[in-house]
Amino acid sequence: MTATLLRSKYAEAGLLLAAIFFAFFWNIWGFPLFDLDEGAFSEATREMLANSNFAATYLDGEPRYDKPILSYWFQALSVSLFDLSEFSLRLPSAIAATFWLLACYSFARQQWDRASAMFIVLIMANTLWIGIIGKAAIADAWLNLFITLTVLDIWRYWQDQRRTLLFRVYLWMALGLLTKGPVAVLIPLLVSGIFFVWQGHWQRWLKAIFYIPGWILLLVILTPWLYLVYEDQGIGFFRGFLLEHNLERFSSTREGHGGNLFYYVVALPLVLLPFSGALFSLLKNVRSYFREPLALYLLIWLAVVFTLVSFSGTQLPHYVVYGITGILLLFARYREQLFASRLIYILPVLFFGLMVALPWLLDYASANTRKLYDQQMLAQVWDVISWQYYVGSVAALIITVWLAVTPKWSNSGKIVAIGFAQTLFMFGCFIHLMADLQQRPIKQAAEIARQMPDAHIIAYGLHMPSFSVYRDAITPGIEPSPGDVIFTDSDNYLKLQRQNSKVQFREIYQQGGILLVEWSDAQSDRTD
Repeated sequence: MTATLLRSKYAEAGLLLAAIFFAFFWNIWGFPLFDLDEGAFSEATREMLANSNFAATYLDGEPRYDKPILSYWFQALSVSLFDLSEFSLRLPSAIAATFWLLACYSFARQQWDRASAMFIVLIMANTLWIGIIGKAAIADAWLNLFITLTVLDIWRYWQDQRRTLLFRVYLWMALGLLTKGPVAVLIPLLVSGIFFVWQGHWQRWLKAIFYIPGWILLLVILTPWLYLVYEDQGIGFFRGFLLEHNLERFSSTREGHGGNLFYYVVALPLVLLPFSGALFSLLKNVRSYFREPLALYLLIWLAVVFTLVSFSGTQLPHYVVYGITGILLLFARYREQLFASRLIYILPVLFFGLMVALPWLLDYASANTRKLYDQQMLAQVWDVISWQYYVGSVAALIITVWLAVTPKWSNSGKIVAIGFAQTLFMFGCFIHLMADLQQRPIKQAAEIARQMPDAHIIAYGLHMPSFSVYRDAITPGIEPSPGDVIFTDSDNYLKLQRQNSKVQFREIYQQGGILLVEWSDAQSDRTD
């Protein structure tokens, strides 16, 4: 397959464009924003445009300290061009992910060959979590782009000590800092430091660290925004961002995510689907790759990120994505060795088998969860699931099994084909099921609330900012009072009813555990 494609530049270009389109652009308009992250980024962007305040971000009227400004600017530009929609909010991430892949294509072609360059695009475009990040209205596609550009240009600097390369490194780090903060510097610093010391070139590394023109460039890029955000939010942003959302996120568990040293031992193979089998093949003979400097450098990249996120108090699957670009480059380079075993098909077959069984698993989870909201949300599965989901999941499973046993094609070609099947299923079937279960009721409630311009609408006991995006207005999270229209979920509605047993609540909307209720002016007997 590879030889045939390489003989035709048009066939190669067409395949690469198709991979990028389906991975990042196809259907980004077709499903609601997911809470919490997409909703929070999107609402902060909406408020930025509504208030014409491009210095600092706010979420439902309150200062948002989670992230720096750059990804919000990109979203604001997109919304200004295309109006507020899922498409415009997700488009910047799709563009960033495209440049991320093209940077790797250019690097692989420069360092190795055209076939490896083609395979890195095909592999990355169809890696599960890269597809998710590239279609999500969040900052991570941009962060991964800038980390990748930084790490790859550091390697080029190791090969050729041109100052222009070092200047570019500082440019990418500055943009990464503007995107998500210190992690954009910490990862390249540790990866390069370990590698340069390993190779006995620590003096060259120190020289690069103290490259004054680079620091000047970095400060020139950062300082104007730092001044503006200080003028707008004072010391609060720096305290909230650096202490709460960086140091505390690393040292303690936030929002119930993580705290397990072995979390990423399980998460990494899931993130890499369907190419996870190559990871086990590589680790089995990892010492043999140490002899090749570039392979060693890329392995250090993954090892640094894996170690950092494993010891972090807050853990989410996408954190480890900051380090997988290097390992995927190795998958593309050494594809014939790493995809040689038939065992590489085990995890994709199990994954699609799980997807076939998913409706019954969700139904079982609905009957065995304690939260009323989760019960009612998951219980919708038989109402919202479509015949396309059944057909798509079964077809993906059959295709995967057939490719695993057929002697046609090389293993590397077959696993990429499975990746295409995974991408089409995930963003053509799976994403719609999840969106209909979790987000469709929120969007419908918001659309009803939008038709009530004179009502005082508040959120009670839940934080789902996509509601504010879809109703195109701030929804404060405050204690309700008579006359309010309350956006809440089933558990908090029961709590509210117990605290105010004499109040008559009129249900305006109820679906999937999400409610929109109106509090009458009746006397309250609120109790603690």
